[in-house]
Amino acid sequence: MIVSLDCVQSIALSVIVLLLGQYLVKKIKLLSKYCIPAPVVGGLFFAFIALILRQKDILIFNIDDTLETLSMTIFFTSIGFSASFGLLKKGGLKVFIFLGCSIGLVLLQNVLGVLLAKMFSLHPLLGLATGSIPLTGGHGTAAAWGKVLEKAGAIGANSVAVAAATFGLVGGSMIGGPLGKKLIERNNLINH
Repeated sequence: MIVSLDCVQSIALSVIVLLLGQYLVKKIKLLSKYCIPAPVVGGLFFAFIALILRQKDILIFNIDDTLETLSMTIFFTSIGFSASFGLLKKGGLKVFIFLGCSIGLVLLQNVLGVLLAKMFSLHPLLGLATGSIPLTGGHGTAAAWGKVLEKAGAIGANSVAVAAATFGLVGGSMIGGPLGKKLIERNNLINH
């Protein structure tokens, strides 16, 4: 059976998935202990259930993505509002060291992605679709550039880029949450 959700129903489902994630984080101590974000928990739970239902030919969800681009643009634009030269100046030399490390890792992501794609006889642009485009740029960048890579000849690059961004988001949350908590506790930053 195929369930097609219109725009309003898709938004309602996303709210339910978010609320489910919040509920699970409150009820499962391990998730809250290691600071795993509620949207990641709810999204993974829904993705797992949807996968099982699809694989068993029980139910397939067709979710309307009309507001996807607008929502991602609003979200990622709002993140940039906190950036300022004053904040960079306050960070001092450490910010520039971090910037240098980040640039090096971005280059490494792309080189490694392209080399692995060639090694597996895939289009090299698929390597970029698993490199810095999704892992540094996130979902919005992945969705935008995935289409460009497809036009350049990398078949399926959009799906690969969005999947890689999702993997990066989930992986980053699963690693970053516990690591961040440990660093906050070690440096006694809770009350600052």
